[in-house]
Amino acid sequence: MTVTEIRPSVGQTLLWFLDRYRGEEGALNCPVLCRLRGPLDRDRLREVVGHVTSRHEALRTTFTGGGRRLKALVHPTVSPRIREVDLTGEPDPGACADREVARELGTRIDATESALRITLWRLAEDHHVLCLNMHHMVTDSWSCNVIFEDLCAALEGRPCGDTTAYSRFAEEQREALAGPSGKQLSAFWGERLKDVTLPPLPIRPATAGAPRDTRLVQHVLDAPTVTALDALAKRERSTMFVALLTAYYRALKSVSGAEDLAVATLFANRSAEHRRTVGFLANMVLLRTRLTGGDFAAHLRATHGTVMEAFVHQALPFQMLPINLGGTDRRLDDVVFQMMADPVYSTRAGGLDIEVLVPDDVATRFELELVVVPDRDTVRVLLFYNPDRFDPDFVESLLAAYVDACTTADRSAAPHTDQAGARPRQRTGGHDDQ
Repeated sequence: MTVTEIRPSVGQTLLWFLDRYRGEEGALNCPVLCRLRGPLDRDRLREVVGHVTSRHEALRTTFTGGGRRLKALVHPTVSPRIREVDLTGEPDPGACADREVARELGTRIDATESALRITLWRLAEDHHVLCLNMHHMVTDSWSCNVIFEDLCAALEGRPCGDTTAYSRFAEEQREALAGPSGKQLSAFWGERLKDVTLPPLPIRPATAGAPRDTRLVQHVLDAPTVTALDALAKRERSTMFVALLTAYYRALKSVSGAEDLAVATLFANRSAEHRRTVGFLANMVLLRTRLTGGDFAAHLRATHGTVMEAFVHQALPFQMLPINLGGTDRRLDDVVFQMMADPVYSTRAGGLDIEVLVPDDVATRFELELVVVPDRDTVRVLLFYNPDRFDPDFVESLLAAYVDACTTADRSAAPHTDQAGARPRQRTGGHDDQ
């Protein structure tokens, strides 16, 4: 079999640029990380991983060239290399594994050589940690879920679901953007984002030549707070994503005084045909909402409308948004919000108890990124920031404002009725996050 050359997608072209501009410290790494407990047949695991990589051409893709000459090369199916590390002789294998995982996730992947790097750490005879660390150019969070499901199915000897090649998505995307739908999308966003400005935050100019760093402050929203937010969202015929995003808008308003706020987020950007396609399909979307008076519920309704409009028009690549910020070093993705969809779960497959792990100590390519992670009946709030651009005291104050917005949301929200005193009208749809 020979190497097949295909045209990269619009998103892959952007990530290739970002890889050169701010891809250090693993900021473009996107892993599937899981704990395996039980008797592990390593030869069987190698077969299973080989089966999954053979199904998805993105996992066998490398890149060469650059700019308009960037090429994606799909390689023949081969048995992927799994680096095995034995930690059983360490005084504390668990702590050692944590350090090893952090080091792996913080190490850049060279997509010209291989976009997939696999490591298996052995902590005990019946305890392993498996990491499929991938460059973001060949995967996204939705794809990671597909990969995990395929791994479990293959371990069980069950057939995996149907999949569509990533190259088909890339071709369909180029055709759509070159036609009437591309013009319609551009017209919508041109009007929706007319005269948009970014939240006026105390962001410092980037220091020339400074190494990029990522720091984290965090909080856990307790079960009563999450239950109250969920109930409020349901009363408004909305979702937890919208409720948690609304709290972010209110926190940004609190620290900046601005009412016209734009926050970037990632949508899955998948049609039914590509629900099981592995590759970088996700698209950054700029969500602009105006918080002009009103309580939390009123702001939630405004945010819901913003999200629904963006969901319908999510297919325009972020770098093609018709926006010019003028003479500033601010970027449209300076302020980012993400919600991870059910990332923490366990299953059993092939005689193994498998637990998906979600690491905190990862790099980010964004200057300020709020990530909310549902964890059973609580929500972890992770606020990542670049200390070269933001002062730690400001970030702490923003996190405090966010926690306050979440914990007081139900108390600040009056029951909503329309002018006739009826219940709110039914809304349809929902956020299809990365």
